[in-house]
Amino acid sequence: MKPFLIIIVLILILFIFWRFLYFFRNPTRTSQAAENAIISPADGYVLYIKYIRDLDEEVFSIKNERKILLHELILLRRSDIKFKSGWLIGIVMTPLDVHFNRAPIAGYIKRIGYEFPSVLRKNLNMFPALQNLFFNMDEPDKDCSYLIHNERASYIISNDKLQVFVTQIADQYVKKIVTYKDHVSISRGEVFGLIRMGSQVDLFIPDTGTPINVVTKLRAHVKAGIDVIAWY
Repeated sequence: MKPFLIIIVLILILFIFWRFLYFFRNPTRTSQAAENAIISPADGYVLYIKYIRDLDEEVFSIKNERKILLHELILLRRSDIKFKSGWLIGIVMTPLDVHFNRAPIAGYIKRIGYEFPSVLRKNLNMFPALQNLFFNMDEPDKDCSYLIHNERASYIISNDKLQVFVTQIADQYVKKIVTYKDHVSISRGEVFGLIRMGSQVDLFIPDTGTPINVVTKLRAHVKAGIDVIAWY
């Protein structure tokens, strides 16, 4: 066999291994963090950490100076929101990351929203986010139109101490957002969903009176079910 054919065959074998085996790996993970830790819901890089002071405060301004509000991101009706402020943390998942998502706290999980683009409005590419992570130090979410455009599923996880919102955002090449846990109790670090291929997961921690101390850093790489995002 000629050398270039060997190289092509090896590339194909590596691609098949990544696409059908490595990408869908789901390693066993156990967090050793204290009970009051909020752990990462996803593997990936922290794209932004924003403190939202008011529900009518602009979260993103993507194109044409359009003002994007929090309830649009997490698929909640304005009338359903019982808080005024909180922390929003975005985690971009790369093709090398584990794509199973895990509960950041223990509690009751409920899917509160799902939105899928129409045939005429397909998912946008998340490449600008990865590009900004490494080359745009001032505006990591610049030109990230997918944040309010792409397929998404949103969940609330609550217990007697606090509640958090987790939003899965699909990439252009995602085949499907999969929900494994809905309307059931879930342990911290337990798998609740999967986003096939590329994706992002946002975590919103409302300020409801319980002090929150965010400890993760911008551009840090975190692992779902292990790394601490914040303390309450």
